Amino acid sequence: MKSGLDNNTVSMVIVGPSAEIISGSLLRPANVYYSLRDLRKVVISYIPIRSTFDLIPQLRRILHADIIVLSGVNPWISAFIAILGKILGRRVVTDFHGFAWLEMSITNASRYFMRMLLLVSEKISFKFSRYVIVSSPWLKKTLTHYFGLRSDVFVIENAVFYLFEKLVREIMERFEINELRTRICYELVKRGECRDKLLFIAPLPAVFSSNVLAYKELLRLNILQDPNIVVVITGIRMPASLSNIIHVGYINCINYTMLLLASDAVILPYPSNAICGGVRNKILEAGYCKKPVISTKIGMMHLNAVPNVHYIPIELRGTNHRIKLNREKLENLAKSLNELTMNGYSFEVFKRRLLEFVLVVLRGL
Repeated sequence: MKSGLDNNTVSMVIVGPSAEIISGSLLRPANVYYSLRDLRKVVISYIPIRSTFDLIPQLRRILHADIIVLSGVNPWISAFIAILGKILGRRVVTDFHGFAWLEMSITNASRYFMRMLLLVSEKISFKFSRYVIVSSPWLKKTLTHYFGLRSDVFVIENAVFYLFEKLVREIMERFEINELRTRICYELVKRGECRDKLLFIAPLPAVFSSNVLAYKELLRLNILQDPNIVVVITGIRMPASLSNIIHVGYINCINYTMLLLASDAVILPYPSNAICGGVRNKILEAGYCKKPVISTKIGMMHLNAVPNVHYIPIELRGTNHRIKLNREKLENLAKSLNELTMNGYSFEVFKRRLLEFVLVVLRGL
């Protein structure tokens, strides 16, 4: 093997989801790429894998790399590459975004066979990879509980997406907030009356079962009975059950960012069984944009956030729970959440932690 500390160039491939559409599973591997792309002695490339059919023609290229980073791909694909990498003596790094078997078991989102396939695949990836990265201390503890202890599990928490930070800056340079809000209400939401009301957004792509659970809880909240509040739901598209609910379905990253910047708050009523492996990206995006968050405790999972300091807490104990809101309170919460996000979950923080990890890997070559 080559040494990462001499004059030889080290090759690294990141195997992740397709970059054609920006999705939640793409953000971590993309952040890995943008963090490492300027290293002088590391030649880095990104290989998108949408299915096992994409894997076969890329397998030779993947296995010829000195370091293989698996992030955001199906667990059985990660398991397959981890086994081959072990046999060929490659440094395979598996980045666990979550624990799919546990999440699907709790939400009962798939059949028994599929859950067992996930469990076996994730265990193989955990055991056969040379290094393991996880997105939270909780995930490290949970994986080691189920799969056994190992000393080389590194915690690198989620962070704001590099391109999202760049996009926010560009939009803010181009538009005033009032102009942006007018454009969003008339052109994207197509409800001009939301211009003068509290505009909340609930980003809930239906591809994740936890988002479906959160959507069902959202419809039960008394907050929807307030005529001065409009809730825009992205991802899930259904006939509106109340006049102040607007479904826009899936929207691209640019439109979503503009909608977020024009909004007054993000609302995420995740129930107790809607767990995730790391801080939800939508929380960090709201924090970066200085937008307050209305959420359950499970929605803020893995973030060191204090209720009524960093977010407005809601408990799902029935339909009678009411939330008292005013603009001053929302602004104070947004400021606190922004400080928490920038200090611990910005792209620069992620990059620094990742570079520290990569130095450990290079020393082992």
